Amino acid sequence: MLTPHDSKGRKEENLPAPFAHHGWSGNGISVVMPIFQISLTALVHRCSKSILDDDDTRVQWGLRDKWQNSSGEGHQQIGSAPDGANLRRALLWKRMSTGDLQLRSVSELMTESFFIPAYQRGYRWTSRQVTELLDDVAAFTQRQRAVQGDFYCLQPIVVTARGDQWELIDGQQRLTTIFLVLSYFNNRLVEDERAELFSLSYETRANSAAYLKTLHETARDENIDFFHIWQAYQTIREWFKTRINRLNYIQGAFLNEVKVIWYEVDHSVGPIDVFTRLNVGKIALTNSELVKALFLKGSNFDGDGSRAKQLQQLRIAQDWDEIERRLQEQGFWYFVTNRQQEANRIELVLQLRAEEFGRAATPWDINSMFLAFNAHLAEKHDEVANEWDAVKRMFLQIDEWYRDRFLYHVVGFLLSQDVKVAQIRDLARNSGSKTAFRAALIGEVFRIALGADTEGKGLSSFVKDRIAGFDYESHGKSIRRLLLLFNIASLLELGDSGPWFPFDHFKREQWDLEHIRSVKSDMPQRVDAQKEWLRQAIEYFSEAEVAAAGNAASLSDQALPERLRALREQEPFDSAAFEAAFNEVIDQYDPGSDVEADNSVGNLTLLDAGTNRSYGNAIFPMKRRRVIALDKAGRFVPPCTKNAFLKYYSTKVDEMLVWTRTDAKEHQGALVNTLVGFFEKHGAAV
Repeated sequence: MLTPHDSKGRKEENLPAPFAHHGWSGNGISVVMPIFQISLTALVHRCSKSILDDDDTRVQWGLRDKWQNSSGEGHQQIGSAPDGANLRRALLWKRMSTGDLQLRSVSELMTESFFIPAYQRGYRWTSRQVTELLDDVAAFTQRQRAVQGDFYCLQPIVVTARGDQWELIDGQQRLTTIFLVLSYFNNRLVEDERAELFSLSYETRANSAAYLKTLHETARDENIDFFHIWQAYQTIREWFKTRINRLNYIQGAFLNEVKVIWYEVDHSVGPIDVFTRLNVGKIALTNSELVKALFLKGSNFDGDGSRAKQLQQLRIAQDWDEIERRLQEQGFWYFVTNRQQEANRIELVLQLRAEEFGRAATPWDINSMFLAFNAHLAEKHDEVANEWDAVKRMFLQIDEWYRDRFLYHVVGFLLSQDVKVAQIRDLARNSGSKTAFRAALIGEVFRIALGADTEGKGLSSFVKDRIAGFDYESHGKSIRRLLLLFNIASLLELGDSGPWFPFDHFKREQWDLEHIRSVKSDMPQRVDAQKEWLRQAIEYFSEAEVAAAGNAASLSDQALPERLRALREQEPFDSAAFEAAFNEVIDQYDPGSDVEADNSVGNLTLLDAGTNRSYGNAIFPMKRRRVIALDKAGRFVPPCTKNAFLKYYSTKVDEMLVWTRTDAKEHQGALVNTLVGFFEKHGAAV
């Protein structure tokens, strides 16, 4: 049975005060499980964006989201402690995070010299990848509403200082492609007018550097690197043949409006370790990782002493980890959002902050959140610590909502109806007090659930008439919303000692509207569905307690299970005989369903989609039995759904296995009274 956490039984001693968990456990024990979460969750979860590199490895350039991997395969959840490899990677990221990170245009790379170490593979980009890069840049240059200062951003180039060169740790494929594009621009000019390009040298493939300068077709088959370089260069030449009239414009944009994320790693970090971190499983640097690097840049704290700088970086890193750990709690995550995301959940908070900067998002760029922070922190260079505190305050506000019983339920309801976190924050900001904030929240709940105002009626009359006007066929979404609010309001009625509604369970499952009493028009039509209905009925009527209740005796004798079994096994199957048996059972256990379908709110409840598909046209006692079995097995059943099937709202309880129109009316009356009481207690202003 699912056991709610009450205010006295919630075990919080194992977690820091701001990170206590509440929810439901499936084994009848109120528990809190602290989740170990190292600073970089992407180290143990395969990211949805990966780098297109070499043969079939993936990167996203600008507009290309079609390669985004959302399958969720390969996710590894950290348990109570990390394995050695994951811990080493996490510690490596902590050291990497203090590196220098900036945006550099292609023209700003022209004077640099890059060294490609032996651990790097040769150039492997295909014609498709080169074409898609060029297409994306061209699309950027043709955007309809160009704004001065816009730029197209490529994935990171990760380097470390090596004498007077840069050792290229990650980004060889795209940097080589950039070199080939620049070579195409150069080769159209006489030698004296050609620009000096950045240089690429190789630890073990010296001939590749020479071939990049000549690009002779006759040498392309000498080795596999030459072949791929030549193929990419030919692709570039062919691509520009149809765009020769725009070549100068594209060239200017390529040099000045195409930028790379330049990520300089401290020389104390082993380049091979960094390369392994970036390429094992092809885990790309995500927006959140890049933003973290912005906050932890050592230059942010140059005015402090070395010890103070380390303490500032440590404080931000620890805060970051605590926020990510908290967001990894399923109860917290599904309270604040309706979407699934395994790793880097802190992006939710970062995105909220980025939206407050007032900078227009760049839809062609997958790194728009990073770019927003980069521009903002560049303006606030001396206030980076304060900016981090603003992010932290934003998270703590959400955490406060989560820990307050009333706010948890009311805000949680609004967020489940796709109200944005930013809208809730606006309500809080514009309210003069906590009391006013709560009243404003109730007003929003009333508006979403029932309409803008009471239309001049008293609250009770308005709610009663409004709900009476809803029916299954025309107002399914509104009824589903009302039934969710019915559950939440019922739990709040219980006071501080009552259970908390588990939004995580509710959001991770699909919930359907289901008739409590079956409708004859819902009789299964396919033979396989008819046989499944008979199987369930046979199973139910064969139970000893059902036979002992005497219900089967009124159905021509106590041999009903055998009659149904014979019908099910008959070949060919007799659908006419099934219809007669179906109507016989419905008439006994769902009386009145042949008069007209009861599509009123009182005859509807929330059932998980699996149960609904399996038992949607079963008789009331069979559904009741199923709901009770789910509850006993520890599955989440909405409390008002369970109460309905237990006839908690009915005054006549001598027929527990029959659901009548009277039961439906009393169920609907309970919903009306609960909502009226809820709004009267918490929001008289509605």
